[in-house]
Amino acid sequence: MILLAIDTAFGHLGYCLSHDGEVLASHFARSRRSNSKLLLPTLDLLLNGIDLQKTDISAIVVNQGPGSYTGVRIGLSFAKTVAQVCGIPLVPVPSLDLLAAQVDGVPEPFEVLLNCTRHELFRARYECKAGTPVRLGDIKHVRDGAAVLSHLTGPALLHRLSTNRNAQLPEPKNPVYHNRQRSSFPDPALLNQVGAMLLSQGEIPDFDHVHPLYVKQEVTNAVPR
Repeated sequence: MILLAIDTAFGHLGYCLSHDGEVLASHFARSRRSNSKLLLPTLDLLLNGIDLQKTDISAIVVNQGPGSYTGVRIGLSFAKTVAQVCGIPLVPVPSLDLLAAQVDGVPEPFEVLLNCTRHELFRARYECKAGTPVRLGDIKHVRDGAAVLSHLTGPALLHRLSTNRNAQLPEPKNPVYHNRQRSSFPDPALLNQVGAMLLSQGEIPDFDHVHPLYVKQEVTNAVPR
């Protein structure tokens, strides 16, 4: 199976092509304002470099947010278009699930917090089961992130969409950090791995029900995995 992962939810452009778990080609660039123009030519360049066509892709995995409003919308729209044209499955992965997948060796339940605006957070709770973080409930939107952080004593990973927001919210009291072998931005190869796991479990939603998670009401109602 040839799997394509697409990620523009955090303002960067990430691609990963794999064959049965082996990475064939990948791309990562902080091209925030140019993603809409670069998505198609960058994909064509990756495919040409390994002598593949879009019709060779078996399924697409996409980061569905929450994250950058524009980034989520552009990436998911492009992924849906390619999947529909090629007639292949589309597997959405919430961004907090992807952030959680960067965490190793936490023996107790932990929180993942995503700071997208000055004071607001998206949050979800996870527990590692057989080495894999599993979400324990819905992704929730919180308007007063500082209040949450002031009362949160358990382990927590805080990801800021922009470093300019460092002064807005404090660090968690019991911080959890990304695996040192990975950058603070999720590796598109990791998104590929998470999507492959969901595919193997048969977790493929109906195409018409795949929506971006940037609208706060939709995020609140995200289905737990």
